[in-house]
Amino acid sequence: MQVTQIANGFAARITGIDLSQHLDDDLFAEIRSLWMEHRIVLFPDQTLDDESLVAFAGRFGRLFVHAQTSLLSKKRKEVMELSNLPEAERKTTHELDWHTDQTYTPEPVFGTMLYGLVAPTEGGETLIADLVGAYASLTDALRSRVEGVPAVYSAEPRPKVRETPLNVDEKKRIPDCTHPLVRRHPYLDRKALYLSPLHMKTIGDLSEEDSLELIRELTSHATQPAHVYCHTWTVGDLIMWDNTSVMHRRTPFPPDEPRHLKRAGFYLPKDLAVPF
Repeated sequence: MQVTQIANGFAARITGIDLSQHLDDDLFAEIRSLWMEHRIVLFPDQTLDDESLVAFAGRFGRLFVHAQTSLLSKKRKEVMELSNLPEAERKTTHELDWHTDQTYTPEPVFGTMLYGLVAPTEGGETLIADLVGAYASLTDALRSRVEGVPAVYSAEPRPKVRETPLNVDEKKRIPDCTHPLVRRHPYLDRKALYLSPLHMKTIGDLSEEDSLELIRELTSHATQPAHVYCHTWTVGDLIMWDNTSVMHRRTPFPPDEPRHLKRAGFYLPKDLAVPF
């Protein structure tokens, strides 16, 4: 195994590993430690089917199953198909702003994996912002506004609502959640902004308008070039990130450019699953 630091040290490229094969416990523990330390790890040149992707993800924790069933693989419900190919049941071509996965749930997803099967030749990059570095570089004035303050996270994208709003049943199943705006890592002694602009409703006792203004300020700070890794996809790439410590978004790409990724995710243990 060879490890190369990239993106100002908050991401690592790991080569010499075949994730379709079973990894012994010592090697897996080393990979898990590297992932948590760097927040982002990239494994190029992988050849994975749904079973091997799920097997690897499942070693990290309880597997995540997305509520949008039209995006789930027919082979394994734990795998999401993010595709605009003709055979896709639900084509994923819409834009997503900066967000952190499932912040609007009581127990958000710990880690997310994306595996590239078809890569566009133009656009479609995945941008990942380091929220540990963003927190560390806050001004004293801005840190005083976020430290120890809760935020409300909503499944309804902000500041715009969905083109097709959640129905009454969906709103009952996905009520708003309150989490700390500064989150401590469950295993490491470090803090990060728990920032998800797409899904944040209010901060502390601020009005929604003032909350959105603070979210914009924090987002601008967190997405400075020094805090952002831009991943240009190559077929066979598997990238995974720590949702306690980063947020992400996708860049636009032409509608005639084919793109197909598979996604898997996993939770923290129950006693650590609620952000603190």
